Amino acid sequence: MNREQRKITEYDLHAYADGALEEAARAAVEVHIAQDPSAAEDVARWQRQNETLRKLYGSVAAESVPPRLDAYRIERESRTKAAHWIRMAAAAVLLVAAGSGAGWYGRSVLVSPAPLQQSLVNEAMEAHRIYSSEVVHPVEVRASEKDHLRAWLSKRLERTLTVPDLRAEGLTLVGGRLLPAAGGPAAQFMYEDDAGHRVTLYIVPVKEGRETSFRYATLDRLEAFFWTDETISCALVGQLPRD
Repeated sequence: MNREQRKITEYDLHAYADGALEEAARAAVEVHIAQDPSAAEDVARWQRQNETLRKLYGSVAAESVPPRLDAYRIERESRTKAAHWIRMAAAAVLLVAAGSGAGWYGRSVLVSPAPLQQSLVNEAMEAHRIYSSEVVHPVEVRASEKDHLRAWLSKRLERTLTVPDLRAEGLTLVGGRLLPAAGGPAAQFMYEDDAGHRVTLYIVPVKEGRETSFRYATLDRLEAFFWTDETISCALVGQLPRD
């Protein structure tokens, strides 16, 4: 069967209306619509729609892509933001539990929670939502009593904790609190940047923990990096600007 005898499809009609056919194919469609009033009506309607769209948005199509929608910029900012989170998580791994975290350098970043870690993420995000917006009582123990905070939470979690110093990442300690978790007590350290954005580090003790990759989750504009390191599981939660 040659090209002229080929059956004309709806795809051909749309392509004709869009001016996207080569000469031979266009001629075949013209023969078809001359013999098929219904097809001719469809093509005419689509051509009118195309003309309306050109009148409304033709000038926009000729404009350059806005910087905020540039694909390279979006990818670059995403990588920068991910690197920021990873640096904070790495600092927390190295500092939060005395003697742990020695092997964090080889960890990868995975983008879905393992089933056993889902409750950790849910608890950490919920605690962040509740307390990060507090103005008067965001924490139980302020940063000015950091030594007491460390000793108190270490005792309650039965783990030797260290309060991570994240000032290199632009975050200052606000303080911390003790929280109930599904399997017992949990600790929450809260940090804040110069613009008032808050990040919380949620910690629960585990009996037989093994090191895991950093994992990432996001829900309702909140982001979380979480992991297990020897005797504790941690989740770093927040909503940071893309810079």
